Amino acid sequence: MPALACLAKGIGWEELTQSGHSAEKSRPCYFPSCAPQAITAGMTCFIRRLAPTFLTLAALLAPGLFLPAKASAQNPRIAEIMDARMRPGWQTEAGTHMAALHIRLAGEWITYWRHPGESGIVPRLDWSASRNVAAARIHWPEPRLFTKLGVSSIGYDDEIILPIELTPLEKGLPMVLDATLSLGVCDDICIPVELALQLNLNDSGMPDGMIATALTQRPRPAQGAGLQAVSCTITPERKGLRLSASMTVPPQGATEFALVELQGSTIRNRAMPSQRVGDTITGHAFLRPSAGEAIDRSRVRISLVSENGVVQHQGCSFPN
Repeated sequence: MPALACLAKGIGWEELTQSGHSAEKSRPCYFPSCAPQAITAGMTCFIRRLAPTFLTLAALLAPGLFLPAKASAQNPRIAEIMDARMRPGWQTEAGTHMAALHIRLAGEWITYWRHPGESGIVPRLDWSASRNVAAARIHWPEPRLFTKLGVSSIGYDDEIILPIELTPLEKGLPMVLDATLSLGVCDDICIPVELALQLNLNDSGMPDGMIATALTQRPRPAQGAGLQAVSCTITPERKGLRLSASMTVPPQGATEFALVELQGSTIRNRAMPSQRVGDTITGHAFLRPSAGEAIDRSRVRISLVSENGVVQHQGCSFPN
């Protein structure tokens, strides 16, 4: 069985690595259950582990070392695919600290937004090993839509700044960030990667123009894009529910995808293809709530993604 077919069918990480499959081209893929296990290591920002299905290299990402122009998707080497480093940032007026992860990707490789769309690897941040850190929040910049073989993915190419806001447990004391960001980089194949993010924050730091710019590049309110109406329907299906959300809004690009999410919910959510008819675009999500778990329509978030960015709306009505 091809490696990507194994992953698409949800085979566990241990089963996959024991099967000895090699990397090969395949359809776009979604890996909800195959994040590689972390290993102990220590530097400012580096790859902790790559999926051995695709690579056997665990490569150090030296700060300031950027990439050659192209990388081969048939025989990928991580040093040719991505470079990552931490930007230490500054202390905000609210007492939090605004740092960032700076990533550069080669060629046509992409990585994913907080939700990858129909295909991709969901990013996950684990900061549990940090000291004097109560919370770590990624401020996701506005992504773009990528379509391959008719499947829509949401993410970034080229150069990305991911602002990470750290909230201290005790204000005035140093913070130590010791976190792992699990993400994927994809072209014709997908490579799960774990990045170790480490910073010692002992002072107020310095303002960083690149982080400040990334903080302004956020999804825009759909009302400003000409939103006229919003509606939602919930339809029972085998093994779950279909949540459909429609927005009446002019086209935002040549290609579009309507992503439907439940903000702050732990309900499993799989994005499905969207459809546009005239000025109305409808997105769908397949949900698997627990028995008796209700769907709060006020938590429904609809993001209309195109090659030109994202407009979004919260809730199932307009005006709210």
